[in-house]
Amino acid sequence: MSKLSDEDNAARPRSSRAPANLTQRGTERRQALLAAALRIIVRDGPGSVTFRTVVAEASASHGSVAYYFGTREELIREAMILVANRNIEALAGVLEQFESVPGDPQSLATIIANHSTQQMIEDRSMGITIIELHLAAARYPELRPVLRDWGRAYARIIHRILANLGSSDPQADAALLTNTINGHVIGQLALQRKDFESTVLRPAILRLLTTIANPTC
Repeated sequence: MSKLSDEDNAARPRSSRAPANLTQRGTERRQALLAAALRIIVRDGPGSVTFRTVVAEASASHGSVAYYFGTREELIREAMILVANRNIEALAGVLEQFESVPGDPQSLATIIANHSTQQMIEDRSMGITIIELHLAAARYPELRPVLRDWGRAYARIIHRILANLGSSDPQADAALLTNTINGHVIGQLALQRKDFESTVLRPAILRLLTTIANPTC
């Protein structure tokens, strides 16, 4: 499995607040509260994340959320960082597959479509969480730096894939590819279509990658 480079790791969103010297039990409690917040985000949206709802969801003590996160906004921010890094690590996990077919649009489209489907459609909760947290950043300015770091770290990996394909502008093409995938994923999460990966997502990605690899065709 490929690993993130030092530069990629440096670009990842970072947690900014956690009590010092947490014990193993404290770390587990903190992770349980984040997991509870993410379940609420999937079920009811970020606006429903409050100290009260998270305490009830996690069956935790009333002071625990304030102790571990300080504010509701910081809790949502930490949840976003957790999801962002899981998403980045999952993409890094298929780097070897991308690198094995650097100039083949059809093979790349198959790998990207399969990865995206596994991450955001088969894992429906993850797909909804990713979309909800992007929307949350539109409402809460304090989340936008995390979203920018998430996008930059993700794009660094996509840039390499597209540069190997022959892209003349990997940055712009990475944004186009990401937005194409996200747009189709939102549609599938809302209105499920049969054979989504093979009949919708993969052909769209292939069309885009073919154009990037052969811009004059």
